[in-house]
Amino acid sequence: MLTLHSGVLEFPPRCGCWRVLAPLEGTVRLAAGEVSLPLAAGQAAAVNGEEELTLLTGADSRICLITLCGSAADRIFHACTAQGGLFFERGGAAVGRMLRVLSARRRTVPAREASELAYSLLMALYGTSSAGPAGKNTMPPVVEAALGIIRRDYAFLDGIAELAERLEVSQEYLTRCFCKYTGVTPGKYLNQIRIENAKLLLRQGGHSIQFVSDACGFANANYFARVFRTNVGVNPREYARAQQTPADSDDAGSNLYVL
Repeated sequence: MLTLHSGVLEFPPRCGCWRVLAPLEGTVRLAAGEVSLPLAAGQAAAVNGEEELTLLTGADSRICLITLCGSAADRIFHACTAQGGLFFERGGAAVGRMLRVLSARRRTVPAREASELAYSLLMALYGTSSAGPAGKNTMPPVVEAALGIIRRDYAFLDGIAELAERLEVSQEYLTRCFCKYTGVTPGKYLNQIRIENAKLLLRQGGHSIQFVSDACGFANANYFARVFRTNVGVNPREYARAQQTPADSDDAGSNLYVL
């Protein structure tokens, strides 16, 4: 937690990480590389740790700064960059939830739990990015609503037909709008969310393939295995086995962690 009193705060570059910022009170302007953004309470932004970060404020502000490291953060934030940018209009709520969970702990958070919290934050931010508050990439309400439903109900959603029905639009219209603003079909995005959560369960170990398939919303384990291999390059069992090497057995958070 940072408190700025009408001044400037600078952070030197730090390779191999991403910084997520969200004002809790007041406003702040962040500058990193070629990016310069004003942030207000409720908003959030992410910047690559390789860039020097400068925060400027004209009044007292309280800001949450979270540092995320690991390949999952790289993958998801690069995807956000490709679809618009790293500004999140309502990202402050997701950061606030994570902060409340961490603040409630009276002990050091274990690596596995920290990894799960960080992954939940990334999923909340993913798909809602834009170039900035005044950018031209603002998504229409139907696309934002679709993204929210998919991220929240991916395990229970019975396909895109149900999604379109819940949004009270045709499946064709939903697919057309979704592709225009995200670059992927809603079906592909749904599978991406399910696969990322499946990978998290497989990395934890101790779960059967059938359990992971059911928990992530796939129709059956065979279909899950086909989709997983298509997206990851190996089948779920091979992926789980590769994650349980002796070097990694005591570090469940090696792929994603928070500082």
